[in-house]
Amino acid sequence: MVGLVRQTSSQVHIDASTVDLLGADLFTDYQPEEWVGGLVAAAPSGDAVRIVCGQEIAGIHVIAQLWDGRPPMGATDTEAWQDIAEVSVDWRSPLLDFGTTGDGEDQAQQLVMPGPGTYRIRVSARNRDDGDPREDGDPTEAVRIQVWQAPVEEECVIKQSSRTAHLWTDQ
Repeated sequence: MVGLVRQTSSQVHIDASTVDLLGADLFTDYQPEEWVGGLVAAAPSGDAVRIVCGQEIAGIHVIAQLWDGRPPMGATDTEAWQDIAEVSVDWRSPLLDFGTTGDGEDQAQQLVMPGPGTYRIRVSARNRDDGDPREDGDPTEAVRIQVWQAPVEEECVIKQSSRTAHLWTDQ
């Protein structure tokens, strides 16, 4: 039976509309030409994934999970999240940092990886269309990142229902 190995979550400051998933060197110069499901893109060179958000500069809630196999996808997942997409990435770093503008020292913004290899990353997002900038009381944008070791597969869009996703897909 597939199980959750570890999970971390944090409020993350984004700048330039993206959450960057980076290796230990905390650097990428990758600029996606296309976004899978208007949501996510993986760098062909590995150790970098970008997630596009509905806001340019903001604080968003990020949940990162490491699984020991493909996480289940039930009706509650597709109801709770506006957009869901998957990509494969070659990951060589011992951690996946999602701090975006941090210094790499906040362990709540890092997911420890089991080792180098090919991983599948499923990104789910919600509250992407609720304003930019947000007012007090507006819903907080949220992203869930689910990671597991798996052979390379085609990128796939599981759900695409936000206006933001359609905007980034139609570019």
